[in-house]
Amino acid sequence: MLNIILIVAAVIVALFVLLFTIYFFNLDMKLIVNVIAPIFEKHYDRRKRKQYL
Repeated sequence: MLNIILIVAAVIVALFVLLFTIYFFNLDMKLIVNVIAPIFEKHYDRRKRKQYL
């Protein structure tokens, strides 16, 4: 029983450390800017426009 509690506690602590690292270094937004935004820009730049600004 004690082993299960220690394993669950270790998983919770590891998850907390991982999420805190992502939050502290703002890694989620860096991923969006460097990986996902170029994909969206390529997609939306190829679309035909009805109006031009």
